[in-house]
Formats: sequence, structure tokens, C-alpha cells
Amino acid sequence: MQYTRSCSRSHFIRFGLLAMASGLTGIARDRLHAASPTAVQPSRLQTLSKGFNLGHWQRHNLADGYYTLATLQQYKRLGLTYTRLPVVLSTFFDNKNPGVLKTDSLVTLDAIVRLHAQVGLGIILSPFNHPKSLYSDSAVLAKFVAFFKAFATHLRNTDPEKVFLEVMNEPNAETPQAWDRVQVELIKAMRTGAPHHTIIASSNVSATANDWNNARSLPLTRIVADKNVVYNFHFYEPFVFTHQGASWGWRATQFMKNIPYPANLTTVTPLLHAIQDTEAKKAVEHYAQQQWNRDKLITLLFPVANWARTHNVAVLCNEFGAIPWTVPRGSLLRYLKDVRQVLESLGIGWGQWFELDVYDAEIMQALGLKPIRH
Repeated sequence: MQYTRSCSRSHFIRFGLLAMASGLTGIARDRLHAASPTAVQPSRLQTLSKGFNLGHWQRHNLADGYYTLATLQQYKRLGLTYTRLPVVLSTFFDNKNPGVLKTDSLVTLDAIVRLHAQVGLGIILSPFNHPKSLYSDSAVLAKFVAFFKAFATHLRNTDPEKVFLEVMNEPNAETPQAWDRVQVELIKAMRTGAPHHTIIASSNVSATANDWNNARSLPLTRIVADKNVVYNFHFYEPFVFTHQGASWGWRATQFMKNIPYPANLTTVTPLLHAIQDTEAKKAVEHYAQQQWNRDKLITLLFPVANWARTHNVAVLCNEFGAIPWTVPRGSLLRYLKDVRQVLESLGIGWGQWFELDVYDAEIMQALGLKPIRH
């Protein structure tokens, strides 16, 4: 998720980064793994099976905070297998000398990676906030090729079983093909720097200019020659439900509230009279007509798994979720459980995006995790 579409996640953001520096069903999953390229080991796909996304680096000073080893230990106790860390590019990218990393935060980054290893969690390092010019300016692309080679080289001595290098968070080129041309060059650079690490390829955030559905754009992604690659997508469908009440991004969502899941005309129509905004009302009515439920989720996600099997590649959904403080509680629990179970049944690992209370037993159970007590 882009930071412009995201929101504060205080539990995750209390990163004691300075302290850190000191210190599916089984059958379906096995079937998908068996069809995956041998260069992506089943043990690595297992590490990518259940994850939480970590907090926003640009929202605090990297040398401050209270995020401790105990937090990662909590995640391990829950049954998580990895985390995904947003790496804000400006923290490490020097436009004047892109082949040399800025060093101010490297100690912190290295400490985070070491703590994950200590706890036994995997970690995806995901670059955020790239310039739009990357898609069209060859000079900009050349700089990022140099940077990605340097960044991967810095991490080449970390454990490739536990450290994963993502190409980019939510690339948004005009077409998936425009992103493909960039991604193939970045993957080559990353592979030069880190010969043994599994790379997480990014699908374009939209299939077309008017179709912002990452699950539909993934099958349009070019399969690269490199076989040690997992192909990633994000899933926030149906957006009317998952982002109801959001004050960022699409303006209409701020006028939506109490939208249920599952949904049909009977459950949603009574809510329409309270929606004064025309665009929002039309979107909610369309949502009701689509009859969103578990079966609808399957119709969207099964083609992703089928594409993976057809092309003999592994796939991952390292972002999904719904805003927990605006979505009706019962609907949130049902949605998280349904998406998680559908992904797992298709052999697709997942990563939950939004801030969640790790002590909320109902939510942890919806995610198939083991509740923990204070």
C-alpha cells in the first residue's frame, strides 16, 4: 500500500530501532509448492506463508522509538513466519552517487535483519516511494539499476533462507508492460548483487488505467528468466468495504460507513438513504449488486493460483486487509478469515497490512494465528 493511502499504525510504529541496533490447506499448499521452480525452495515459501507488515519509516526518526526484540518475539508466538519492512528509498538512495548507499541508517537496517534471524522470522525488504520518472526516463532507470545492485550487494551475506528482496512496492506505470521493462533490469541488478536470495517480483498496481485490481494485473506480469523469483500482488477487494471511511485516496470512501461483508441488496439497500454523496452512493449500490462473499473472493483469487501453476512459478500476496477502526467488527472478522483461508487453500502466502492489536484474540483467530495474553 502506498503511504498516501495508508494510516497511522501506532503499535507497529513504536520501533525502538536504536534498541534494535543494540541488541491454505496443507494439501493445496504442497501441490503449489511441488509445481514451483526448484530454485525457490519449499522452505522459503513456507517462510513466506504468514506475515505482518511493519510500520512507516518516514514517520519517525530512525534513531528513536521503543520497538524491541520482544515485539518480534510476540509475532513469533502468534505463529507468524515473516514481516515485511518498508524501506523508504530516500533513506539509502543518493541521486548524485546511486551506486553507493547512504550509510546513516545501514547500522539500523542490519540490526533489524539480525534480530529477525535471532527470533527465527523471515523478513521482506520492500522499497517504497520511487519516482514516476523511473518508468520513462532511461537515465533515472540507470541510477536505480546501480542502486539496486549496491543494495543487494550489501545484503548478500545475510541468510537467503530468511531475507527476501522485493523489487518495488506497488509500481504504478501506465501499463503492466511498461513496468515489466523496468522490473527486468532491476531484477538483473539485484541478482548480480545477491546471487542466492529469493527476489519478490512486483506486479503493476493496476491492470489498466481504470482497473486498479492488482489480482488482475499479476497474470499480465512478464515471467523473467530468473527462476529464484516469487511473484507478488496486493489484495484489497472489495475496496468499498475494505476502505470505507478512509480519509485518503478516493474521496468517496469518506462517505461510506457500516458497509457489511458478506453483502447483497437486502443487507446494503437500507444503508443507501444515509449516503448523501452521489458517487459514494452509486459505488455502494454497485457493491451490493456484486454480492460479495467467499465465493466471489474465490473467483478473483483462483485465476492467480491457476496462472502460477500454468507458468510454474510461486506467488505471494504480501498485502491484504481492511481498515479495522472503520469496518464493522463482525464483518472485519469474517473478511479476514475468508481472504486468509482462500489464499491458504490456493497455496498463496499472505501478509496483513493494517495495524492490529496482537492481543485481540478474535482477530488473531480469524487470521489463523495463536492468540497471546498480556
